[in-house]
Parts: sequence; structure tokens; C-alpha cells
Amino acid sequence: MKRLTSWAVMLVLGACGQEREGQTESSRAQAVAAVNEVQLAIPAPGTGPNARTPLGPVTPSIDPKSTEAAEELVRAFVRLLNERKFDEAYMLLGAIAPPRKDFDRQLLGHTHVTQSAAGNQEGAAGSVYVSVPLTFAADGGRKRHATVVLQRVNDVPGSTEAQRHWHIERIDWGARA
Repeated sequence: MKRLTSWAVMLVLGACGQEREGQTESSRAQAVAAVNEVQLAIPAPGTGPNARTPLGPVTPSIDPKSTEAAEELVRAFVRLLNERKFDEAYMLLGAIAPPRKDFDRQLLGHTHVTQSAAGNQEGAAGSVYVSVPLTFAADGGRKRHATVVLQRVNDVPGSTEAQRHWHIERIDWGARA
């Protein structure tokens, strides 16, 4: 911190030393005030909101191979559906997307989508799968169930980075939650 303060003082004083014609004493006072503000804005070591991580809280990242990461993808899909952003939700289906008219037909009349907890990961032929149940609520209390099946490829030779991340493999409509 002393180095930072010293650096700021030298910078301001250096700027003051390069006086231009007509520079007044008030501009020097403003420069000194700026240095004092810098000193006040920097908390002393060990006194910040979290002295162990003075640059701010550390947010733990989600393991991209975890079930939690798969659930996050489905959560984004559900949020888009509930916000009626069907174009963006459809884009999350990627290469496996059904024709758009079929996708829209499946959603017709449904007003709210909820997500349940994911099942256990299951492996098959170099890939890992996980299922996440969804419930589509419609007017009049009707409900429809579906299961989003996600896939990711294990770290096998020849697999791409995109394949090693969770993606929606398919949606099984009519599946029970």
C-alpha cells in the first residue's frame, strides 16, 4: 500500500512539476486532494470486508462435469421459457432441436415451467447422461410432464470442448416427473 501511495504522490507531483504557463496554486491543491482521496479509498491491509480475500468475495465455480452444471443449463432453459423467450430457449436445443413448429406445439397453452432435482449421472459408451424432470403448468390447473436429458462426452481422444460440456440431448415429452 505504501508503494501505491508513493506512486500516486510521485505521479501527481510529477504532473505538478510540468507547470504550464498560467497554472495556479489551486490546481496544485486539487492534485494534492486527489492523492488524499486515493489514500482514503484504499483500506489498510487486513481491514477490508474480508481480510483473507481483500479483492472481494470468491465465488466458487461449478465443476463443468457435475450434475449441478447440468441443472444450471436446464435452469437457464426454464427461465427462458417462463420469460416467453422461445427463440432463445429453442437455440439451447442445438443440433437435436425438433422442427420449430413441433417445439412451439409442445409449449402451446402452458403458462409456467418448473424444474425438479436431477437424477443420478449414468454413463454409456464414453458419454455421461443426466435427466432433469420438468412440469409444465397450463391454465385450469392442467399439468404436463417432460424430462430433459442432458449429455456430455467424457474426456476421450478426439472429443471437442463443446462435446465435453453438458448440452440438451433431447426432451422426452409426457414423461412423469
